Amino acid sequence: MEKKTECEIVQDLLFSYADDVLNTESKKLVEKHLTECQKCQEKLIEIQNEKHQQEQNQKTQIDYLKKIRRKNKIKSFLWAVLILGILFATWYLRQFFILHGLAQKAEKQFKSKNFYQETISTCDENTISYTKTWYRNGKYKVVSYIEKNEEIMQKFDTRYGNLSENPKEEYFVNEEKRQVRKEKLIFEKQKEEFTHIPIPFEKNQHKYQYILLKLGEPFYVKISTDHKQIGRKYYVLDYGESKKWMDINTGLPIMTFGDVIGTTYYKNTNIPKQEFKSISEYHYEFETVTDEDVQMPNFEGYEFSEHNQQEELNKLLKQYPNE
Repeated sequence: MEKKTECEIVQDLLFSYADDVLNTESKKLVEKHLTECQKCQEKLIEIQNEKHQQEQNQKTQIDYLKKIRRKNKIKSFLWAVLILGILFATWYLRQFFILHGLAQKAEKQFKSKNFYQETISTCDENTISYTKTWYRNGKYKVVSYIEKNEEIMQKFDTRYGNLSENPKEEYFVNEEKRQVRKEKLIFEKQKEEFTHIPIPFEKNQHKYQYILLKLGEPFYVKISTDHKQIGRKYYVLDYGESKKWMDINTGLPIMTFGDVIGTTYYKNTNIPKQEFKSISEYHYEFETVTDEDVQMPNFEGYEFSEHNQQEELNKLLKQYPNE
């Protein structure tokens, strides 16, 4: 077996030398030989160039892989955002169209020229208030009273009016005292003022408030379905402290809960002890009201008085001119 020359030995060590992994003695041997051998110097340069090229190739591959990984992360993030956006849009649109649909259906119901509405509110275990409204072709009658232990505790004046008349006037009739008070109304009275239905998106706000309410309500109401109250499916609108049970077919409320009607306080303090919330039930009939139901009675023998809201407003303006 031929003995290797010094050049062959050094060239075998050049790869390790270029990687700087030789021990001290071998490194000194290579460096001493390189000072004397042009051929081995050229071989070392060739090895270093190859090593540099490999490093460049590896760096390019690593950069490419990093770029791919970064793009994949961005794609994953964008997909996640898109999916969340689709889920959110689906949830929001479902909420919005349910609420909007209920409001549209309820509004359509009360475009009727003939309806009866009854509101029954439970104030406490023994006290119930009733409001009954008859409406036919602009004429209306509203009866309100409070029952306690199934006996009428307080009966309010019966209201009569005619929305087709101008100027608008309303009659308050106390049948027990046989008294009639005629109110001349300042503002244009609308049918919605005595339908008092807690439908979503009521149009008694300013135009922009109404739009914001329509767009914002889906965010703070939880919508579910149930069937226990009326034996068929209906929506439950949960606002946290209050709830509305809405008829899917008509958009009208079946029941509401949460209106605070009274508060008790700890003795000699302003600290609330207990709040009383009402539960209201609603009943509607359409095309059942007759002319007799909304006809004002004969006021013969009644004590008659008039009240002009405009005059009262003028007195207040004179009394508080800067307010």
